[in-house]
Amino acid sequence: MIRPSEQTAASQSGEQSALAVGVLKAFHAAWKAVAVYEENNTVYVARRRELLAALESIFATAGDCEIIYQNDYFFCNGHRLNYDREFAFGRALAMRFKDLRLGSIKINGTALPAAIDQTLVVLAHADTRTADPYSSLQETWGDLGIEGIEIAPLSTKSSDRLLGEDMTDDDQRAVRKRRAHALFHRSESVVQEFWVRARDRNSFDASATRRIVHQLIDQIANDEETLLEFTTLKDFDEYTYYHCVNVAIYSVAVGLRLGLDRTRLTQLGLTALFHDIGKVKLSQDLINKPDEFDEDDWRQIRQHPVLGALTLAKMRQIDEQIGLAMAGAFEHHLRMDGTGYPALSRPRELHLFSRIIMLCDVYDAMTAGRVYHKKRTGPDEAIQRILYRAKEWYDPLIVKAFIHMLGIFPVGTVARLSDGSVAVVTRNAPGDPYAPEVLVIRDPAGTATRQELRLTKRDPDSRETRLFIAEVLDAVSENVNIHEYLAVTDLQTPAAEPAAVT
Repeated sequence: MIRPSEQTAASQSGEQSALAVGVLKAFHAAWKAVAVYEENNTVYVARRRELLAALESIFATAGDCEIIYQNDYFFCNGHRLNYDREFAFGRALAMRFKDLRLGSIKINGTALPAAIDQTLVVLAHADTRTADPYSSLQETWGDLGIEGIEIAPLSTKSSDRLLGEDMTDDDQRAVRKRRAHALFHRSESVVQEFWVRARDRNSFDASATRRIVHQLIDQIANDEETLLEFTTLKDFDEYTYYHCVNVAIYSVAVGLRLGLDRTRLTQLGLTALFHDIGKVKLSQDLINKPDEFDEDDWRQIRQHPVLGALTLAKMRQIDEQIGLAMAGAFEHHLRMDGTGYPALSRPRELHLFSRIIMLCDVYDAMTAGRVYHKKRTGPDEAIQRILYRAKEWYDPLIVKAFIHMLGIFPVGTVARLSDGSVAVVTRNAPGDPYAPEVLVIRDPAGTATRQELRLTKRDPDSRETRLFIAEVLDAVSENVNIHEYLAVTDLQTPAAEPAAVT
């Protein structure tokens, strides 16, 4: 028999757990929001309000709120949270703490909302690529004089069960790249199996696809940049399947920046994977045609959104997910101003998922140089074209989140630096989209080399950037194989996992 005292203790423990989860969830959501939006934006204001309310609940039972990350666990006022079970966003938050080498944040009950705003802004825009991110963070903290909120570094004894603290940075990056590589190709295999079922049987089982989407969400939340590197691969014979995977990766990454919860991210990922399913009803000779489309080709290709919605409608049971997928398939070539296809008799308000997928689909198609855009467009030019139509064709907020994800100079951009050398963009800096990390592949004299640089180094006297991107180059004209320099083609393609046949 459970005694009343034990029952009360269990109840109090459950309440504390709920309060702790609420604070961590609100803290993470506000952190993400201020990374994308200005402080006066309604999205951030709403997330800030939720965080302040969650903190007030904690302050009511304790004088302050201390969040500690240690030994791969979060503790909130001493209550340990197992984020594998209790809150799905925990791994993403853990990666943020680890990137900053941040061990704890203590918010006093007397801290003003303005101090909380300062804290979130500093954390969201801190440079995680310095040799000692926490020291840089601490220096900024001291310069701003943030009152009522204290930070402490990550304990050297904290273990990292994901990779192992005894591994070098290069070893850890290699492990992450192998994991992302395996997931990327496994995703393509699942999409291909899904398409074959839809084409040959007019039915399919979405369970394997759902599992892949869950894995994509986890990978993007934990290590977005490594997976995004693989979206630069466009030269596949079965590009249509990889295109669906790319669009799903981009879409989920944008969804995370827009603050979607795991349920909505799963729905978005599945909808993105299904968006081109109508092409199974078209001739594959047409889909893979190397030449420019004639008028009859365009007449056929413009049918695939309607064919996609009809194909999905043949599912045995129409539920919310299938309804969303049907909308995504039907709407992903419609634009905000009502143009695009299929032609409609009157304007239609596009679903949020469709607006996200439309933008991701356009970017991947332009940079691939396949099907609709026979000439490959450089990633920077694709971004500029999207910006040019941001208020007419695309949702401006989604454009902002998309560019925040890719950067002004997306990974894979080939550029001439201000000293005349040629480099490939390898990583973007969250706090400064104009100053990415690059791999210099030719020195100013044109001699081949390999030198990693961060373009954020500044002269201590003038504070001017010493080296910057002066000109974006065409990879084909410069005879640069960006995949070689991103090291995404030197991994052995994993064997596809067999899909269950039903």
